[in-house]
Amino acid sequence: MSGEKEVVNPTPETGNTQSQQPGELQNIHSAYRLNERNYLKWAQLVRTVLKGKGKLSHLTEYGPKQEDPKFTTWDEEDSMIMAWLWNSMIPEISDTCMFLNSAKEIWDAVEQTYSKAKDAAQVYEVKVKTLAAKQGNKTVTEYANQLKSLWMELDHYRVIKAKCTEDSALLKDYIEQDRVYDFLVGLNPEFDQVRIQILGKQKVPCFNEVVAIVRSEESRRSLMLESPAVENSAMVADHKGDHTLAMIAE
Repeated sequence: MSGEKEVVNPTPETGNTQSQQPGELQNIHSAYRLNERNYLKWAQLVRTVLKGKGKLSHLTEYGPKQEDPKFTTWDEEDSMIMAWLWNSMIPEISDTCMFLNSAKEIWDAVEQTYSKAKDAAQVYEVKVKTLAAKQGNKTVTEYANQLKSLWMELDHYRVIKAKCTEDSALLKDYIEQDRVYDFLVGLNPEFDQVRIQILGKQKVPCFNEVVAIVRSEESRRSLMLESPAVENSAMVADHKGDHTLAMIAE
């Protein structure tokens, strides 16, 4: 009789390595806790995280029936996702969906309450913020990012569907050009010259190209402002050096 013992793997194979480790979801923490005003960012984060884990279907589909062999694994995963969703909300919101039965029910309830899709008042509010946006004390990058964030929110509330691919492309170009104008309007006066150069082009560049052009001008102006200060410092240093040498000579 051999002294070797047979090693038995206690973990049954399920065919899906991700399903064997649903506990990984417990280690995910939301960077944006859902409140009454940040649904878009929160929802994007949730979808991205769960898609990366191969669990996005928990938000869009109902699970298998209880008699299905896969039900137990799915139910365990869904419970962990439910707990994670609750923890990614402020208590005032999580309390309202604490007794729902699945991650999909929680997701649907929150979406219906906070997405405000096609809400005319919300569209108006975002448009007002967009039109009022100015560079002011912000850098070009900060100003551009502010507008991008508002436009993303506006695109969520106003979904425009074209009848054909050609119309869709034309509409996209029109919106892009309109946003370039909005960006240029809000720039500080010191960028008047580069603004004139951009508008004088035969074809106005896309938004990202325009931002890059203006940022380049911002960097150039910053270097020009720093140069006199450096020269003055060098002159002061030279003067002090000459004075020191004179004292030594004496």
